[in-house]
Amino acid sequence: MGYRIGTDIGGTFTDLSISRDDVLIGRFKSPTTPNRLSEGIISCIQLAANSINMTMENLLSDTDVFVHGSTVATNAVIEGKVPKTGLLCTQGTKYTLWRGEGRRNNVFDFTQPSREPLIAPRYCIELDERINADGEIIVPLDDESIINGMNALKNLGCEAVAVALLWSIRNDTHEQRVSELLKSHWPEAAVSISSQVQPVLREYTRTSCTVLNVMLKPVVAEYLGELETALKAKKLSGKLLVVSSDGGIQPVSEILQRPIYMLFSGPSTGPALARQFAKEEGADDALLIDMGGTSFDVSTVIGGQITMTRDGRINDHPTGISAVEILTMGAGGGSIAHVDSGRLLRVGPKSAGSEPGPACYQRGGVLPTVTDAYVALGYLVPKHFLGGRMKLSVDAAIEAITEHVAVPLGLTLEAAALGILRVVNERMINGILEMTVRRGIDPRELFLVTGGGATGVAAVELARELGVTRIIVPRETSVLCALGAVNADLKWSNVTSMSTSIRAFAEKEVNDALSDLKSKGEQFLDLLNVSESRRRYELSTSARYPLQVTELDIPCPNSSVSKDDLNTISEDFHTTYRERYSVAEPENDVELVTWRLTATGLVDEAKRPRPSIQDSESAVGKTRFFDTVTQSWQEAATLDPDCMRENERIDGPALLVAKDTTIVLPTDYSAKMASGGYLIITPND
Repeated sequence: MGYRIGTDIGGTFTDLSISRDDVLIGRFKSPTTPNRLSEGIISCIQLAANSINMTMENLLSDTDVFVHGSTVATNAVIEGKVPKTGLLCTQGTKYTLWRGEGRRNNVFDFTQPSREPLIAPRYCIELDERINADGEIIVPLDDESIINGMNALKNLGCEAVAVALLWSIRNDTHEQRVSELLKSHWPEAAVSISSQVQPVLREYTRTSCTVLNVMLKPVVAEYLGELETALKAKKLSGKLLVVSSDGGIQPVSEILQRPIYMLFSGPSTGPALARQFAKEEGADDALLIDMGGTSFDVSTVIGGQITMTRDGRINDHPTGISAVEILTMGAGGGSIAHVDSGRLLRVGPKSAGSEPGPACYQRGGVLPTVTDAYVALGYLVPKHFLGGRMKLSVDAAIEAITEHVAVPLGLTLEAAALGILRVVNERMINGILEMTVRRGIDPRELFLVTGGGATGVAAVELARELGVTRIIVPRETSVLCALGAVNADLKWSNVTSMSTSIRAFAEKEVNDALSDLKSKGEQFLDLLNVSESRRRYELSTSARYPLQVTELDIPCPNSSVSKDDLNTISEDFHTTYRERYSVAEPENDVELVTWRLTATGLVDEAKRPRPSIQDSESAVGKTRFFDTVTQSWQEAATLDPDCMRENERIDGPALLVAKDTTIVLPTDYSAKMASGGYLIITPND
C-alpha cells in the first residue's frame, strides 16, 4: 500500500499529514503562500520527503491518495472574486434573489439595510415558460426564448449562467433543454442548472445554491487544475481528492460539477477526530475549537453525532447544502490589535496572515498581533518555533505592542499584551457560547478538543472561563484537519423532492426516486473502486406537521422505504420534535417533503503512534513566562509532548513545546499523556 497524504491550506500556514499502511508517520507545517498556494503545499511535501529520506518525486510517485482541503472557494465568494454571472429564470421570478426570504436578520432593527443580492435583477433574464407543482407543462419553452436570453447575458458581459426554473424539481425537461442550448451555442460559459445542483423545495434557496455553484465553477476549475498540474509535475501517481463541506472527500471530477461543496472545505474534517478522541475517553459529546493564524472555528459533537446543517450561509446567502456546522470568526494568531478612536482596544478580524505576518516574524509586519502578545509574555519560545525553522524576534514583538497599544493606553508591556489576549479570548468565548449555550448545550459537560497551531496557548484560559474541566490536546493538534483529511471517508449526497405523508404514502413514486438517487451514489463509489463491503447508504427525510413551513431531518431505517418503515419514521419525528420544541402532536399526520441519500465509502483510519511506555527525555529546558494565576513572571520547565511517555504527568507552570505548537500550563493546571497519544489537561485538585 502506498502513501496517503492529507493537506489543509490555512490563512497563515499550510498543514500536511502523511500515513502508510494505515499508520500515521508524520505531520508538517509550512507558511502559506497567498498568491501561489501550490508552493506552500509543495514545501510541505518536501519536508515530508526529507523526513523519510526520499526525494519528493519518489514520495509522490508512491502516493496512492492525495487529499486536499482549502478555503479557496469560501474566500472567492467572500472577497467577490468570481466571474460575472447571469440567471435564466421563469417569467415573473427575476426578483427572487433580490427579495430573498423577505425578512431581516434582526427583526427589531428597522434601519438594517437589505442584503445585496448575489445577482442584480438586470442580470436575471426571464424565460416565457411554466411548469406547475405536479410537473405538468403549462407554458411550453421554445428555443428562441432561450437564445434571446443567452444573447442578453452575453451583451451584459456574463461569463457564467445559472438556470433555476420554477418546479424543475418535479420536471427538469425545461432546464435540461436550456443547458443543452447554452453548451452548444456558448461553450465557453460555465453553466449550472438547479435540478442537478440542489433539487429542493423553496425557490430562493435553490436559486441561491445554483448561482453560488456556477460562480465557483471557473474559480475552482482553475485552482484545482493548477494544483493537479503542479503535483503531476512532481510525479504524483495517485488520485487527487478534495475535502467537501460535509466532512467527506470527493474526486476532482465531482467537485468540478458541484464546486459549492468545496465551501467550508478546510475545517470540516476536524469534528470526526474530536468525536474519536472523546470516544476514547468514554464520552459522546465534544466541543472542538480550532485556532490558527487567521481564524477561529467552533464545532460540536453531541450524542456521538457531528452537528450538521443545511442552513449554511456565506455572506448571508443560503447555500442549501449539507455541511458540518462550523462557526468561524476572524480571531487567530495573526489577528491585528489596535486602539480605536474611542481609546478602546480591538483585536481582529483583520489578520496579518503569513505575509507580512506578525511583527515577530520580521517579514515586514509592524502591527501587533495575538502572536506578538504570546511572544512578549513568554508563551512562545523563539528558538523552537516551527521546530526551529522560523526564528521569532522578541524585540520586534515588544516594540510593536509598546508603540501601538501600551503607549496609547498608558499601560505596561505586560498589561497591554494581556489586554490583547483578553479581548481575543472574549471574542472566542462568545463564539463558543453561540454554538453551545444558546442552543441549550452546557459547555461544562463537554470535552474540549483542540485543533490548530495557536489553540494550545489559549485552551486553558478559554476552558477556565467556560467552566470546562477536561481538555484533550492531540499531539497532531496543529494539523488536525490535515489528519482528518487522511482519515476522511469518501462521501456523496444528493436530494430528491418527493412530497408525501405518512397516512397517504406514495410508496412507488418515492422508491422510484430513491432508486435513482442510489444508482447515482453507486456510480460515485464505482468511480473510486470502493468494494461492496466498504459501502454504506444512509437515507433521511425532511419531515413536518401539516401547514408548517420548516422541517426536521429524520433518519430512515433503510435506503428504500416500505410501509413498515413508516411507523419508525413517524415515531422518531414526534420524539425529535418534542426534544426540539418541548411539544408534539403524535395523533397528527406527518408530511415527508425531501429525501436525502448519502453514499459513503469507508476508509480505514490511520493509526496514530502511541506514546512510549519507556522513560524518555521530554525536557527541553527552562524558560520564563507570565503566569495569569499569580500575575507574575514564573520560571517554568519546557518539555516536548512528543517525547512524553504514557501516563507521564506534568504540573504547571510549564510550557509543552512541540515542533509545531506550544501548550501553556498555568500554575493551577496539569497535563497527563493518555495511552491514546493525546494530552488530558485538567485543573489541579
